Amino acid sequence: MIKNRRTQDYLSPHIYMAVIFVTFITLILSTVREVYAAPAGIDLLPHKAVYSLGLKASDRGAINAMSGHITYDWTGDCKGWVVKNELDMDVAYSSGQTVRMELRFSTWEAQDGSRYRFAVHQNDSISGVSSYIGRALRNDENNLVAVEITAPEQGKAELKGALFPTAFLSEIIQAAQSGKMSISYPVFDGTTELKAFNVSAVILPVEGQSSLPEMAGLKAWRVFLGFYEQDAVSSVPVQEQSLLLYENGVVTEIELDFGEFVVAGDLVEFEATKAPICE
Repeated sequence: MIKNRRTQDYLSPHIYMAVIFVTFITLILSTVREVYAAPAGIDLLPHKAVYSLGLKASDRGAINAMSGHITYDWTGDCKGWVVKNELDMDVAYSSGQTVRMELRFSTWEAQDGSRYRFAVHQNDSISGVSSYIGRALRNDENNLVAVEITAPEQGKAELKGALFPTAFLSEIIQAAQSGKMSISYPVFDGTTELKAFNVSAVILPVEGQSSLPEMAGLKAWRVFLGFYEQDAVSSVPVQEQSLLLYENGVVTEIELDFGEFVVAGDLVEFEATKAPICE
């Protein structure tokens, strides 16, 4: 973790990354009925989920308290996946400062992995309000992803070998099912405008502990994730995460390590929703 920066300086952008990986994981819920065909045979179930966030640990008491939640809504259409995320979080620092953070994030990803659209709205007392929309197009011939911010200001970039969220999630599930213990890919989700992160995953089988009937009899893995800035000199991740991932794609536990403090998240609401009828 970057130790020579104040928590307030790097909290906002990387808590947003946490929200996006919840999206990666919860995209792959499976069901016997009404499913979409996902990459590599993974079935996706449209659904809604809510995760409650709370402070688990604070290094040297930098954070006194925090609370919040992530609301996730996957609806999809017949050509791609539509995802809506909302994050609301309050952080109380030992200095007496209280920070309110909000994120509204919407994406559409083509089922064939060729196109991606995103809209981001962020608001917090550290960096103020920021909103932008953009799109990305994959060129498999040269293994490049062309990213474009279309509003309010224009910007362009080319990212080599970057995966979109569902493709990355598909790789994690395939690795877990085949017994692999680690994978690493560059991933683009739009939360940092024109940049991708190098994301490494370590996968360990565990005994599931969920009381939800959807989890009964399913395999589970503890997935450890490290997010690395591609252009950084340091080899230390900017954020680390731990997730309890079930075989059907449900995540029931989240742990987000920001170095100076650790946030724990639990799945508190889950609702499967109907898929549109596609011919």
